[in-house]
Amino acid sequence: MEINLPLKLELFPHEELRAYQARFLRFVEKHTRSIIHAPVGFGKTVMALTSTLPLVKTQQYQLYIFVRTKAQIFRVFFEQLRKIANTDKYGYLTALPLILKSDLCIRGDVPFFYQGICGKIRCPHFEKARSIPEEDFPTIVEQVPITTHEEEITIETFKDTLQEFGCPYYIIKRCIPYANIIVTTHTYLRSKILQGILSTFLQKSLFPNKICVIDEGHNFSAEIEAEISLNDIYKARDIIPLKVFDLLQNMIQNRTGRIDRPPNLTSDAIDAFLDHQIKLSPWEQTHLLLVKDFLNSRGEIWISDSEKLLQLNPFPQTTFRFINNEFQSILLMSGTFQPVASYKTLYGINYPGLFIPSDFQYSLNGILYHRQFSTKYRERTSQTFQAMAYVIERLHQRNPFHTIVFTPSHELKQKILAHMALSNIYIEQPDERPFFIEDLNKKSHEVIFGVLGGKLSEGIEILDPRTNRSLLTLIIIAGVPYTRPDITNRLIKSLYTRKWGKRMADHLSLLPVTRSITQAIGRGIRSESDFAASLILDYRAATLRTMLPGAIIFRDLNACYRTFDSFFTKMRREFLTKYP
Repeated sequence: MEINLPLKLELFPHEELRAYQARFLRFVEKHTRSIIHAPVGFGKTVMALTSTLPLVKTQQYQLYIFVRTKAQIFRVFFEQLRKIANTDKYGYLTALPLILKSDLCIRGDVPFFYQGICGKIRCPHFEKARSIPEEDFPTIVEQVPITTHEEEITIETFKDTLQEFGCPYYIIKRCIPYANIIVTTHTYLRSKILQGILSTFLQKSLFPNKICVIDEGHNFSAEIEAEISLNDIYKARDIIPLKVFDLLQNMIQNRTGRIDRPPNLTSDAIDAFLDHQIKLSPWEQTHLLLVKDFLNSRGEIWISDSEKLLQLNPFPQTTFRFINNEFQSILLMSGTFQPVASYKTLYGINYPGLFIPSDFQYSLNGILYHRQFSTKYRERTSQTFQAMAYVIERLHQRNPFHTIVFTPSHELKQKILAHMALSNIYIEQPDERPFFIEDLNKKSHEVIFGVLGGKLSEGIEILDPRTNRSLLTLIIIAGVPYTRPDITNRLIKSLYTRKWGKRMADHLSLLPVTRSITQAIGRGIRSESDFAASLILDYRAATLRTMLPGAIIFRDLNACYRTFDSFFTKMRREFLTKYP
């Protein structure tokens, strides 16, 4: 189908449609299934919507968008959808979030983790939603907030709008077959249990064709489907003695490594107990349901790891087999598909690939090449972290804007912070949403510490409110994030070796390293008017460009600097003296 561009070009990140954006549109128009790498600041979100919404407008296609986090559903895609849906070109389009029941529950007294409790306690909101005739839902779906609300769209917005019809979760579930667009998270593709739920929605859809857009598609790799600790099993057994708990305990204590799943190991006994014990305390329900969820998961390989059991899906090919079977059109996109061919091998797909190189001129990447700079376990010393802290402080003093430091783990972050002399440092905490972003938008010269693969490395933008330029002009990566050589990662690599050979296994096992570094470096440049320099404090990064020759990011790491002064000299010469 021909893609006619919307007249309102403010939807794009640039004043006019660029040549490489037109190339993206032509490629998607030509190929119903495609895998695309495009750099940060390209405008992948808007381009993906622009290329798929003409099909959605025909009412012959339903669009499913899969994003990495729940926050991206509302802060990224719904905001862009609202702009487009309010244009004359596309008219009225309906869109819904597919999120968990616990996010949409409007009662405060229901334990969210017991998914079967709604019918048992005869929740009036659930009963009201269930009593609505099916023929009413095409009308209800047209009242969703995507086009009817001017303020920011949040989970609360949906709850406030839909609760007049009953439970918002069940209303959304029943509206899904009639909505033009569904936005949800990767978990509905990665989890085999949620795949079944998604498949049911797709079968009930009134639209004959389905489009799948997967944003940040690099996140599909060897996946831990479920895990349970020995301590969790002990606590569940204290509530009710069941043979299933003894079996799981023996599996952990008697062997380390890959194990066979015993036949007839099911959650039926736990279900039977829960059906008659809905007044259990939250503590009791939590531990019973942890074991139940573990048993209901369908990881292909089981691993015993001294203190816990893991279920592993080692090959993303099973996920993409499901995607291929369920969707007629597929767009898989990311800013870190480097190299694209490697991801096609790992995912077991043969989609046509498009690589769009970065168009940004104001960037500088390098490695501080010295044996003292390494986070290799055997080479870590107090002197190493002290030297890293010294380099970070000196470079930040010369950098005119914010400096962000990424470490491979929170543990290493604390070791460097122990030697930092600066008094005011913004620090990302584990399992917490960064609360200081708004504060940093109002400042211009601060140090921020984050973790590779964390919230800051994958989604942070700190912009000058006057110029809208990025205020992150120096990114320091303190250590290459190699995967730990634990039982799980060793097993994954051996499975890769058996399937593709040792050379390809080495190559694929390094993709997470490439991805983490690329994402971190991308934090500094969000548009073509930004500038940023990045420096890796780990001499081992110099070998990555030979091990991953197809990864474009390491082409720019050929410059190895012996001192931080030589790096800053080039940084100042490249753009600090001439940048407007």
